[in-house]
Amino acid sequence: MTILNGIRFHYVVVGHGPLLVVQDPGGGIGFAYLDNGLAPMKKQFTLLVFDPRGTGDSSPVVSTGQITNGDLAEDLEHLRNYWQLETINLVGHSNGSAIAILYAERYPKRVRKLILIGSQLLGYTGGHDVIRATEDARRKSDPQFTYYLAHINDPEPKTDEAFTEYFKKRVGFYFYDPSKDVPVFLKTMTRPMSASAHQPFLEVPPVSQVPPLSDLGKVSAETLIVEGRQDPACPLDESERIHAGIVGSKLIAIHKSGHFPWIDGTVI
Repeated sequence: MTILNGIRFHYVVVGHGPLLVVQDPGGGIGFAYLDNGLAPMKKQFTLLVFDPRGTGDSSPVVSTGQITNGDLAEDLEHLRNYWQLETINLVGHSNGSAIAILYAERYPKRVRKLILIGSQLLGYTGGHDVIRATEDARRKSDPQFTYYLAHINDPEPKTDEAFTEYFKKRVGFYFYDPSKDVPVFLKTMTRPMSASAHQPFLEVPPVSQVPPLSDLGKVSAETLIVEGRQDPACPLDESERIHAGIVGSKLIAIHKSGHFPWIDGTVI
């Protein structure tokens, strides 16, 4: 635990081997699902996981506040300085990847290696490709997804407890095979989510706050992109655009895998 610029940050360091800094998404889910879900990596790597501002045991945010991806990228830079790390190996998932990309664009000399999993790319609007259309059709015909498709966009509760239950009931939307993978994922969610962080967070910021896609060329880190081919949240074409923009990057796309490839994939 540390306090930087008046903000309390909770973090955990565990494992054996080279250090990986794990950037959590900024929408309130907290780091438990990554800390627990990526546990097999701790046999070969030391993982440094932390609650972003407004999440978990880090400082809360007021309901009238606003958190942007840029704010969270700067928080990471303040933490890097505090941890006295000249450079870092950085892992991001989902919106955490968007923050990691933004950080690597702003501070290219600070990131040695970059691992992006199920990545969001700020400013990318994408297209309706064949893989996405095929997956949409499969979901509409599969009874497993009937509830998820009907309720994924329901209004979100305002309390942490209700928000956590809301997410757990809908998380199957993000998997290729919910009946098989949701029970595994829910075991990794050992802490409540933070509704107060989700409400003010700008997951899709205004155009004026989005870095141009050409900024991907500023990333100099050795980059690995891991993507579920059937990811409904951050589709494959999004990761393909990241791959095209970061020189020398490598893209691994996992068949029959959704937004959490360490659960329903076999790469990690």
